[in-house]
Amino acid sequence: MTPLRGPLARLDRSRDELAKTWLVRLIERASLDEIRELPTEQIARELPDLITDIVQAASDAGSGGDPYHLSEEQAARAASLAALRGSGREGAAGEVARDVASLQAVLVAALREELADSDPETFADAVEQLVEATGAVQAAAAEALLRSRARELESQAHTDPLTGLGNLRSLQRELARLVELYKRYRHPFALLLLDIDGLKRINDAHGHPAGDRVLVQVAMSVRRAVRTVDVAARLGGDEFCVLAPEQDVKGAGTLAERLAAAVTSEVANPGEGPVGISVGVAACPEHGEEADVLVETADRAMYVAKAAGEMVALGSVTGDPLAEGAKT
Repeated sequence: MTPLRGPLARLDRSRDELAKTWLVRLIERASLDEIRELPTEQIARELPDLITDIVQAASDAGSGGDPYHLSEEQAARAASLAALRGSGREGAAGEVARDVASLQAVLVAALREELADSDPETFADAVEQLVEATGAVQAAAAEALLRSRARELESQAHTDPLTGLGNLRSLQRELARLVELYKRYRHPFALLLLDIDGLKRINDAHGHPAGDRVLVQVAMSVRRAVRTVDVAARLGGDEFCVLAPEQDVKGAGTLAERLAAAVTSEVANPGEGPVGISVGVAACPEHGEEADVLVETADRAMYVAKAAGEMVALGSVTGDPLAEGAKT
């Protein structure tokens, strides 16, 4: 790094005051809701170092260096600007650009005071270096925004927005992976399909918000009841699925009974007592080695359980589901 000298060194020594000035500007143009969301402690902690990064990059540019080359630590501090406004919100990129432009204006104003007695060319050169350095910070913040947005879009593509569980797409991907693991390494697994009993009645009697609350509560019960290695997903409507690695049909039946009992004890039907679920179980390799066969077997078993008023039904090797479990 180029040693800081002259006006740039004085800017660095004034970094706390400059950070305070920038924060005041930020707050002045923000709404009350935005002010409440601003991580002011993080800004106060990280912004002075960020100003040092900009001043150092400007100094390096003045000595023939590349102001856009930031160290990992400097890039991380620049990226922290992306979190000020919430990287997932629409318009976040524009807000971050305005934040950086405001910071640049604060630094240029301070530099103008430092170089008040200098010739215009000296001031222009210093400003050019400072603008390039703040441009490097803005580029790093924009890159962080793009990465964050890409991660959010990836998550949304595989997550059910209501319950936070995986969605059908994520389930299909995980099921294909488990099938491949079995064929290659003979690792068994089980597939459980769950259907909420009477969700349509809840929607009709109490409205869809009440039904949505039941769906969320069922998802929470399922998440608590499964193992950390199990994968839970909502398929849509009132249907859920759990993939249980390294489980045979007997172990999967035990898991299914635990799931049904958890939902019955934890989820209430508004004004009508506990909510029940019907569970159909299929296991690989007992009921097949292909994804569609396992899904079909578990689906048939689930409907047999529902028709019989049972909690759980296990698919059989012959394809005729055998109902087992306690009455709801």
